[in-house]
Amino acid sequence: MSITPYPNGISSFGIPLYGTQGFEGWWGRTAYFVDNDLGSDGNTGKQPTKAFLNLKKALDTAIAGDVIYIRPKDLTLTDTDPTYIVPATAANWSIAEAQHDLAIIGAQNMSHIPGLEPASYAVYLRGHTSVTGSPVLTVQGARVVLENLAFHRGGITSAVAQVKLDGNSTSIRAFGSVVYNCLFRMHNVAAGAVYNVDNWHCAVVNSTFHDCKIGVEFYGSSSTPKRFEVMGCTFINQTAASVDQNIYIHGSGGAALRIHGCRFTDAVPAAGTNKYINIASAATGLISGCYFFGDGNSNITNNGVDVVGSFDVSTNTTGLFGKT
Repeated sequence: MSITPYPNGISSFGIPLYGTQGFEGWWGRTAYFVDNDLGSDGNTGKQPTKAFLNLKKALDTAIAGDVIYIRPKDLTLTDTDPTYIVPATAANWSIAEAQHDLAIIGAQNMSHIPGLEPASYAVYLRGHTSVTGSPVLTVQGARVVLENLAFHRGGITSAVAQVKLDGNSTSIRAFGSVVYNCLFRMHNVAAGAVYNVDNWHCAVVNSTFHDCKIGVEFYGSSSTPKRFEVMGCTFINQTAASVDQNIYIHGSGGAALRIHGCRFTDAVPAAGTNKYINIASAATGLISGCYFFGDGNSNITNNGVDVVGSFDVSTNTTGLFGKT
């Protein structure tokens, strides 16, 4: 019996995807595995014990509907953060338009400390140190799912994202893509850590943004983004002077947007715009069930979007505020 780095199988949203039954992706597509410690790009990548070494190899191999599982890198006793996985060459990662319905899932590794639940975000993807002007991960495929991942900007110095959902007005591109249970840290450039351009029906769910100058950005360039959601996310403004705005919606605005159940903790952003939520262009939708550490009423520009059922710590009030 071979030893697998995934002794408890793999699940997504609590649903077992890989284990004793050998389930290989949704609708019969292939599951690929990436192991940055034990893998080899000469392997098939189709079993945990035959994992690829590099994520790029898996991305070059996968087609529409496939699933890529990434094993966390091993820790040492001196580590203070999970060890980063970086591109093997001087180029960041991308998902092509033809790779629609692809899923990239960080697989928590429970093999080293039996009985101990793994921490979230153990799979840490960092941009290449020499790449200053392109996102850590660019998504052009529709209905892509990113789950259980953490992102670090690496060498990025210009106004680009950590994850870019890259749409346009002439094709479906990243329509319907979801960022779920991910972490974005200290993204200190003037673009959203998650940056959605022109795509409809996208969602950022249960994710954490720690000291990001802009956390989530939706931009209508050649079309109006519609029916997108930011739900259950936490925006940690530990260093307020490094944060400009947690959620930023602009360009041609948005329609039927939903921001629900998010927590805006610590100080009000103070890097310039000073907004928890800045809907800079007229839009429709709902902000509901949110928690604001500071004055939510004064630090939201809602521009036609209703704000209801939220809690404002600075005034100790719950209910309707900021409605236009």
